[in-house]
Amino acid sequence: MIKTNNRGTTIVEALVVIVILSLGLIPSLTVIVTVNSLSSIIMNDLIGANLAQEGVEVVRSLRDANWFASRSFDNNLIGDWTVEWNTNWVTNPPQPAGANPALKLDSNGLYNYATGPDTYFRRRIFIIKDPTLPGCNCELRVISEVTWPTKKTTRTLTVESHLFNWK
Repeated sequence: MIKTNNRGTTIVEALVVIVILSLGLIPSLTVIVTVNSLSSIIMNDLIGANLAQEGVEVVRSLRDANWFASRSFDNNLIGDWTVEWNTNWVTNPPQPAGANPALKLDSNGLYNYATGPDTYFRRRIFIIKDPTLPGCNCELRVISEVTWPTKKTTRTLTVESHLFNWK
């Protein structure tokens, strides 16, 4: 009868199982961490793009309000401003950019400068007459710039639009 010694086999088998599991788990965990980090970056990029576009749309609304009030299309628009989604000439006019305060996020999920905790996002609106058209009172250049910090640097997203005095 042949006698076998199986006491050391279970240790070897356990080590093989640990190696196989670690070779499968470590890459999986790395992928999960990377995807989580990328989703945060993509989310902030999307928020920044929407905030920049919102800034241009608010200025367009102010230009239209000038027309409705029979004022010049660029009345009180030239300069550096901070604007909110509800900026208007009557109850919430645009404010000079100054120190460029952080946008806040209120309980309704709206970005503003008055209520809620500070976010990482800052938005400035630059409105200038197009310098390539001297003497022409027909075009405004609107630049909406949103900045926010990342782990390594500060991201800046800029949207530019040209508004015309077509009325």
